[in-house]
Amino acid sequence: MKPCAFYILALSLGIFGCTTETSEAPVRLGTKTEATSGFLNRLADQFTERECNVNRFTCPYGLGPAGEPCDCTDPDGIVRKGLTVK
Repeated sequence: MKPCAFYILALSLGIFGCTTETSEAPVRLGTKTEATSGFLNRLADQFTERECNVNRFTCPYGLGPAGEPCDCTDPDGIVRKGLTVK
């Protein structure tokens, strides 16, 4: 075999040997969809309708997250303090 033919054969085997692919999917340690969904859930919580919960009744309190202090007027006309709920 000629030296030139040997180098061409070795070069072609080297090139084609490096282009093999596996059919397995790459392993992903973490997904970004969980972080994104958490962000979207928090954003949605900021814009949900909520109510002011006072011991015996609730009244509408606008948009925002639950668990914040609020005040509501009861049927007797007295302003009561409570916490917002969804």
